[in-house]
Amino acid sequence: MNIIKKSILWSVMAAAGLSMTSCDSFLKEFSQDLAKVTSWEDLDEVLLGDAYVASCRLTLDDDDDEAGQNWDILHVMTDELKLMPAYSTDVLDYEANMFAFITWQQDTGIDKLFKYVGKDESYFNDLYRRINVCNMVLALIDEQPAPHREDELAKERVKGEAYYLRGVYYFMLANLYCPPYNPATASKEMGMPLKFTEYIEDTEYTRASLEDTYKTIIDDLKNAVELLKGKSRKSIYHANSIAAELLLSRIYLYMQDWTNAALYAQSVIDQQPDLLDLRSIQSGQNSVSASSPETIFSMGDYAVSALTADNRGSLESSFPQWLISDEMMAMYASNDLRNGRYVGQTQIRRERGAFLKVDGQRRAWGPMYDVGSVFLMRTPEAYLTLAEASAYSGDNGKAQEILAQFLKYRMSGSTSVNKTGNDLIEFIRDERAREFLLEGHRWFDLRRYTVNQVYPWSKEIVHAYPYDADYNFSYYDYYRLEKNDPAYTLPLPRSVRNFQISLGSVERPVRVKIEAPEED
Repeated sequence: MNIIKKSILWSVMAAAGLSMTSCDSFLKEFSQDLAKVTSWEDLDEVLLGDAYVASCRLTLDDDDDEAGQNWDILHVMTDELKLMPAYSTDVLDYEANMFAFITWQQDTGIDKLFKYVGKDESYFNDLYRRINVCNMVLALIDEQPAPHREDELAKERVKGEAYYLRGVYYFMLANLYCPPYNPATASKEMGMPLKFTEYIEDTEYTRASLEDTYKTIIDDLKNAVELLKGKSRKSIYHANSIAAELLLSRIYLYMQDWTNAALYAQSVIDQQPDLLDLRSIQSGQNSVSASSPETIFSMGDYAVSALTADNRGSLESSFPQWLISDEMMAMYASNDLRNGRYVGQTQIRRERGAFLKVDGQRRAWGPMYDVGSVFLMRTPEAYLTLAEASAYSGDNGKAQEILAQFLKYRMSGSTSVNKTGNDLIEFIRDERAREFLLEGHRWFDLRRYTVNQVYPWSKEIVHAYPYDADYNFSYYDYYRLEKNDPAYTLPLPRSVRNFQISLGSVERPVRVKIEAPEED
């Protein structure tokens, strides 16, 4: 019988089976008008409406259900951004709601006054809610009638997309709430609770090992590749086999399986080799877009693209909320084509550190972005993954060759790379930082570098958080993320820990403010 009970559609804590008696906020129904499924088309709509992250116009309002989940926490925890002193521009409490993430607090549910307000469970809940939608689709898709060959192919496509999305969301959970993957210890490290059924289970969940969590992700993505291979799709907002192979290359890179990382990266390049020549991009145009030859897949929004804009009204009030950090700006050389296209100056005040990659400075707030900032898959990742995997394997020649091919579209003048060994690996890491600025890679990269078996590396990051008085800037508090800091792993939200004590959590250190760093 294809009846889908509303209880199956409950959001994460009920839908994922983690609890049947959780508070009302965990029981919000997300498909209230859905009573039954009678075709693969119905499941296709469920997947599009409830499993994919919505793509939308600019919004910083985290209460807007149409905006999808705000994943800018991945940007604000890194060394990519600095928060400006014009704190009164935070009219939607955008920074205030992310205080605990910006400053790497022990409890991610506290606000800037160190009161517990929660809300951090929304990230955990959102991912498991979407996983459960995928589980529901996978449980029901094979039952749907397929009177024609086209219907059979469509069912395979829907099934493949469901596997892809479930793999994406378990990947996100593993890299938010689990330690970075170390092949030597992954079998003993905590992974995530794994759930594959669409119905509620009255059970105490435990966390699988990190190794088993990654195996699950790989299995889902390989299933997606097999089912999506050769299938047509409506747009880049639907997953395809190339997106699944690109994510597989990333997973293997994180696992330090250089052979498979290179294998899947090369496969992506073979199928979609084209790169965007940045010489063709003028000031104010999108360097990253749905129409770019580099774009493989996208979902979600790019809210962070507006935060460095200063055209908010009068000159007196046109302060940017954020700028690209000085350290990150210094990484773009004068002959780097991304200097002036990815980063540059703000529109009105000419502040150094504007983010230009998407919608420039949103001149007159007219253009709409058409890709997301976290779930964007682009061909450059395949080139840089292949180069990195080759360098770790000791094949310096291959890494140099791939880098030269890529840099032809990013640099003016010579693009040859002669570095070897750790110098080559460091160059590739810096190139990833430049290329994937504010695309959700940096936080996960900083994590995985700490456990790299070839060239382990970590850095200290200092963030300044501003406070205001009477809508005027008053002072900064400063916080430091130490090298190899345990805070590279988020704790499970307090509400989740309290409800399912069997899940355990990482021990994150208490974060205290520090003295203001000395000016260089």
